[in-house]
Amino acid sequence: MQPPRIRAAGEADVGAILDLVGELGRPARSDSPPPVRDAAAAILSRPDTAVLVAERSGRPIGLACVLTLPRLGHASPEARLLDLIVTDRSQAAGVGRQLVEEVVRRAARSGCHLLRLECGHRRESQGFYRCLGFESRGEDWQLPIGPSGAERSGSRTAG
Repeated sequence: MQPPRIRAAGEADVGAILDLVGELGRPARSDSPPPVRDAAAAILSRPDTAVLVAERSGRPIGLACVLTLPRLGHASPEARLLDLIVTDRSQAAGVGRQLVEEVVRRAARSGCHLLRLECGHRRESQGFYRCLGFESRGEDWQLPIGPSGAERSGSRTAG
């Protein structure tokens, strides 16, 4: 099997990107309403964010979304791998590895001192990242914001 072609995503890729994001169970698809499509297109146009698409025979089979941001106390920026998605049919074929390797190359060219990601509790994902040289450095802590987030979390404001 031929290795996938990895390229920067463009505005024409928004539908395919949303379909890939939908594979993670998120409420996004190529037929999503305009606000969802507009938000995805806005991410593609940000100078601090890169979305890479892996394609085979012209069909997207994976993506990586990476954000580069400055950090207090560091002279160089940090890269954050926000999303890494590979279609079920293309998993275990080296696509994720190739996407991460391209992210690392781009982060190094941008002068980043670190590539960070959130992995969750999926054992297979943790093993994958460990094999690529990532090290676990703690837990992911989240605070839902907004009316629906506060209701889900059961949080209350002290008063």
